[in-house]
Amino acid sequence: MHTYLFPGRVRIGPGVVATAGEQAIALGGRHAFIVADPGIVAAGLLDPVTQALQRAGVAFTVDQGVVPNPDTESVDRMTAAYRASGADLIIGLGGGSALDTAKAVRLAAGGPDGVSIWDYAYLRGDDARPAPPRAACPPLIAIPTTAGTGAEATPWAVLTHRQRRHKYGVGADHLIPDLALLDPELTLGLPAWLTAATGIDALSHLIEAYVSTRRHPLLDPLIRHGVALIGRHLRSAVLRGDDLPARQAMMEAALLGGIAITANWLGACHSLAHQLSSFADVHHGVAIALMLPHQMAFSLPAALERYAEIGEALAPRRRPAATLRGRAEHAVTAVRELIADIGLPTHLGAVGVGADLIPAMAASAYENDLNWTTNPRRVTQADLLRMYEQALDAPKAVKET
Repeated sequence: MHTYLFPGRVRIGPGVVATAGEQAIALGGRHAFIVADPGIVAAGLLDPVTQALQRAGVAFTVDQGVVPNPDTESVDRMTAAYRASGADLIIGLGGGSALDTAKAVRLAAGGPDGVSIWDYAYLRGDDARPAPPRAACPPLIAIPTTAGTGAEATPWAVLTHRQRRHKYGVGADHLIPDLALLDPELTLGLPAWLTAATGIDALSHLIEAYVSTRRHPLLDPLIRHGVALIGRHLRSAVLRGDDLPARQAMMEAALLGGIAITANWLGACHSLAHQLSSFADVHHGVAIALMLPHQMAFSLPAALERYAEIGEALAPRRRPAATLRGRAEHAVTAVRELIADIGLPTHLGAVGVGADLIPAMAASAYENDLNWTTNPRRVTQADLLRMYEQALDAPKAVKET
């Protein structure tokens, strides 16, 4: 039996952010609490949102308190600010950190006053407070300004517990944003490195979901389409930032990635990457780029056919390799080449992570992060440690057979 959970209403296209005001009213909102990070505000991307709200007569309060790798403290503070504002609707504006913060504030705002978002953490197991019912949570509009996380299509938020130095998730099926506005014009000014990092995050969502042990077959063609979009358009989006069709294609791929991980979950790459963020403050997309080829190479024997299909979608070859293993290895090679072409770091030393952190990161990845549980090849803590060790040095080419 398979259960599919698709996002709420989604509107995609250049200029769609101009409808934010009318969409807020349609959701019953009269006062919007806008969750945004300071960089988005400084770049002027808040302006089209507030202008749309003003045209529709919707009041708004702006909170720029989003932090990279959002944490318990920032969410708790913003939840209190939401309650104090008198708002009746939340708008998340920005990349994955802003959207995850907005979703977490929405969840906490639907519960009792004074309860920390940490109380809802999945990691607490039976001690976790149940998510409040949908009717208690304010409506949420997600407006991504990057093309990577797919957070506009997922029902959870990933947060950081600073004292414990690990990531944790909160959420519930009914907490998927009510509306997502995907406007590629908002991504035109995105720095090349951030376009690259978020694009690889989207690719990892699609790949890990495709080979996951929790596969849902109806999603297979959607995932392959998302991979193909990235193979055709990510380089152009990075190297020619004003390529609007490429920008829209990447937003579509990121959306498909969010849909894919909601149903299929992820794999060991995300378990590894999360520790790089929480232990060394490495940007999530960069952390993914550092670990994805190693996780793929490790997992290859358990999903040869699936990886072969990924390789064909990402980088079709005129002459496919003669063997199934060779076609699967082509997927690893294609990912490595893409990461190099778009200028992302390829080994841990390039981001200042040394061997001294590896034992603690491997232990935390195994003990505190559930993503590895759906990896196609069974994972041990020792396996996670070896993948970190392999990522220490510049990569060697994978020979396709």
